[in-house]
Amino acid sequence: MSNSQNFEIKTLKKMNLKGGTVIDGFATTGITNTIASECILHSINTQLIATIESPYFSQLSIVRNSVPYFPVRVYANEELKTSIFISEVSIEPSLFFLIGNTMLNWAKDNECDLIISSSNIVNPQQPKSVDSKEYSIMGIGNTAEARNRLKESKISLLKNGTIGGIPAVLLNQSPQLDINVIVLLVKIIEGIPDFRAAAELSTTISNLVPGVSCNVPLLLQEAEKIEKELTKIKTQDTETEVNAYG
Repeated sequence: MSNSQNFEIKTLKKMNLKGGTVIDGFATTGITNTIASECILHSINTQLIATIESPYFSQLSIVRNSVPYFPVRVYANEELKTSIFISEVSIEPSLFFLIGNTMLNWAKDNECDLIISSSNIVNPQQPKSVDSKEYSIMGIGNTAEARNRLKESKISLLKNGTIGGIPAVLLNQSPQLDINVIVLLVKIIEGIPDFRAAAELSTTISNLVPGVSCNVPLLLQEAEKIEKELTKIKTQDTETEVNAYG
């Protein structure tokens, strides 16, 4: 059990995750990484191994198939040595530092070698049609080993810029714990659902972590359905405006 200033991780099932990877599913800049993490979680046969409890979280119980769950949980696949932090509550910015350090300490306690997080870069210009090329991913690593891993996966390195939220805490606080951290920067299109960006993000994570996968076709189907709904809503709004001023 790990405790960091009112953040308590309760272990439900012990697994050997030595040398493995932790995937950050906390949403700090959009929900792209949460969608990608959920997709991976359901695609690689994970088990619930821990919950994170805090009086600072919204006090919710998430009910799935008639079973209640804590809103912040940790899942893992022991064979793949992969664990995933999932959050279904909004996180206040004032908690980013505590959450980031809680994740780092848990990774250290479980002898994990790598944490993968992500952050969105918003492109305000919307293309006339959604082109997969618009969803580009860059990365930053906290160590030479992490940066080499990005290069080996043909992911461009961020040269200059700023990163905020939990990803920033992971990058800044990890050297003292000797944990590799990779933050993937996902270029998203403003006004377009996160599913397409999440599909590219999950594919990129799969390339970085052998054995990890995501049902990308299902994600893209969801994106297509939502995009059609958005188009329909925009069309109705336009027709309403024409009728109002006609």
